[in-house]
Amino acid sequence: MDDTLDLVTVADAVLAAHAVIEENGTHEMKMMSRTLLFTVGKEIAQRGGLSCEPTDLHHAEPGWPLEQSKVER
Repeated sequence: MDDTLDLVTVADAVLAAHAVIEENGTHEMKMMSRTLLFTVGKEIAQRGGLSCEPTDLHHAEPGWPLEQSKVER
């Protein structure tokens, strides 16, 4: 598995865990999860984005996808 696919796997796992932590975690857990999301995002940006197949990285987030009316505002 190449580094890009590994990063996609990490991003998917972190987003899924983040959804659970946001729903059930302590304040400290939420802060740590947000920091981890930020760190993964920085790594993706440093690598020039994800070059593999598009992935819906928000699949596990509560309330996703946003309602169209909220997006257009």
